[in-house]
Amino acid sequence: MTRRGLLTALLSAAALTASGCVTVHGEQALVPSATRPEAATALKDFLVTYNKAEQAYDARLLDAVVAGPYGDGKKAGLRTLKALKPGGNTKFKPLVLSDASFVIPKATGWPRFFVANTDSNRDTGTSKASSRVMLVFTKFAADLPWKVTYVAVLMPQEVPAFTTDPQGWAEPLDPHATDLAIAPAELSKRYTAYLADGRPNGFAPGDETTGRRAVRARYADKPGMTTQWIDQPLDAGAYLPIGLRTQNGGGFVFFSSRHVEQQKIDKSVKGAKLPTSASLRALITGTADTTLVREFLSAQTVSVPPAGPAGAKALFLSRTQALVSAQGS
Repeated sequence: MTRRGLLTALLSAAALTASGCVTVHGEQALVPSATRPEAATALKDFLVTYNKAEQAYDARLLDAVVAGPYGDGKKAGLRTLKALKPGGNTKFKPLVLSDASFVIPKATGWPRFFVANTDSNRDTGTSKASSRVMLVFTKFAADLPWKVTYVAVLMPQEVPAFTTDPQGWAEPLDPHATDLAIAPAELSKRYTAYLADGRPNGFAPGDETTGRRAVRARYADKPGMTTQWIDQPLDAGAYLPIGLRTQNGGGFVFFSSRHVEQQKIDKSVKGAKLPTSASLRALITGTADTTLVREFLSAQTVSVPPAGPAGAKALFLSRTQALVSAQGS
């Protein structure tokens, strides 16, 4: 199974105890976002609910354990599968995430997050068997559950060494950090602006930057059909960028974006037709006669170098895009 295929298959004031923390009160104390046992329990709870939802193709079950770009994309996918196969997944194989380690930063206030670094059974026996599934768990308030907001599948060499204190707690990135080539809070704005106009923006060339613009250029105007895109930043609420400091002085960041694609055909041109598929027909509203508008949510994982060196650019490590709505007219 390919890395994208695996990710699609996956396609979401405390009193701290004796795991190296002290008991504190108040929302402004700097404390680990979770204890290690709490993180392990959150991962276990996620897997139980995820597997129930996958087997039944029931997106509603996921509301308790997913949010943000991962949650939106995964739930849309399950709604589509439910429409195609109302009886659920008759060939269901439970997802197992093993060999888990947890990157837990210290934080004040809410939301808080941690990252689970795991191995999946979905790629066993393939050339990608050593890949790591990185899940970002976010908690938005003290009385709310942990929810998976981002998921990325990376090769081991793509997972950086994180900065930690003597107790092993990680360091979160300030969203407005000035010592990085791009501040986490600016990533979504810069990326969507680059896709729209192509102006230099601090990202390294690659499939998701220069390559993506090249693909769009090839498909923008074809005989009988034109395609246009609107790219919008997502950087608030459950779509906040999530970042950790790395030992090289840079950062490892997850961020979100929204992409709307509009395709129009000229029916007078022989052979001109809008793209269709069973999964698209299960999700679409309206009738796609001459126009199809599709909305995608995208989640990106990037390595951001320290500020300073000339030409230092953020490097894409992972990007997933999920169709969340479609409308025809």
